Amino acid sequence: MKGNGGYKVRNNKIYVFGVVDGKRYRISTGKEANSTNINWIKKNHWSVLLKLIDKKSNESKLSVDLDSFSKEVLELTSHKRDELTQKDYISKIDRMIIPYFRSYNLEDIKPFDIEKWQNKLLEKYSTTTVRRARNIFSMIFKKAIANDMISKNPIEFADNIQVQHEKQEPYTVEEMTTIMKNATGWLKVFVYLAFTTGMRPGELMGLQWDDIDFEKKVIHLKRSITKGVIKTDTLTKNHNRLVIVPGFVLNMLHKHKTKSKNEWVFVSRLNKPYTESKGIANRHFKPLLDELGVEYKGLKATRHTYVSIMRNDGVDIDLILEITGHSKEVSNKHYYTASISEQKIKAVNNAFSHFDEEMLTKVL
Repeated sequence: MKGNGGYKVRNNKIYVFGVVDGKRYRISTGKEANSTNINWIKKNHWSVLLKLIDKKSNESKLSVDLDSFSKEVLELTSHKRDELTQKDYISKIDRMIIPYFRSYNLEDIKPFDIEKWQNKLLEKYSTTTVRRARNIFSMIFKKAIANDMISKNPIEFADNIQVQHEKQEPYTVEEMTTIMKNATGWLKVFVYLAFTTGMRPGELMGLQWDDIDFEKKVIHLKRSITKGVIKTDTLTKNHNRLVIVPGFVLNMLHKHKTKSKNEWVFVSRLNKPYTESKGIANRHFKPLLDELGVEYKGLKATRHTYVSIMRNDGVDIDLILEITGHSKEVSNKHYYTASISEQKIKAVNNAFSHFDEEMLTKVL
């Protein structure tokens, strides 16, 4: 049942240690290391150790269950997240955290356990995904500390994860020209907007006709659609901003509007907005690229192409960040008083002016 044991003094406190049922323990008695206590512990260290183990075992039974506590934390903080993000958090807890720590109580998890858990996840998931799971777990620990359930957050003492970003290759100008020239119908308008405004696929899907100011030559973005959920501005993505649209693309939009009987700019066969960008990619965009012999790099790569063209044309980087939603400045300005000057409009039109003639040769 038991192996060698005894006592030690550390920071003027007496600790008892020993091996019980194959498991090694070292537990503080909480007593000061004076002569009286040391003489007593010499004779009674085993009985003290066993009592402390029993006490710890009983306390563990009363400890918070990780699964239920995690879900409760997410529920109480759900007002900080949109519905889609909340579902993602719950999914990561169910798939990535609970399976590994099912038998643990919060107070039993050590930094070493966190590091082993991270390494296990990295065998299956990307560094970005594991980092997100780690952040969710850290939030749970912080809530436990705030409620005096534990004293430390083990994640703060565990080695961090170095996120490795894969570089997104943009479409070349030649590929972009080929795609825009050969697309037809609503898809032509969609790809022209994507390539010449830098809008995200979800923002294009969430576009309504009232968002377009044909006179001022801008789009007032107000929303994005991701996996069927309409999202507005978030902490990581600015979906509320002004976007400058080249004049010839506005002409395309105007023609497209004359054929539309819907408040949404792009609608499916069901006369409703698309709910997922992969539906547009798989059923429309990728087949077009396969037909043209152009490598598919994703819909989002159109956004990277936009940035490349603007930068190569010498457009100010701050304006690019402003238009593409990497700056919060635009969302804080009133629609009609925002600082979208004629100079900025001219800069965008100049960057894409040589695509104007390509568009005019093909009637929608």
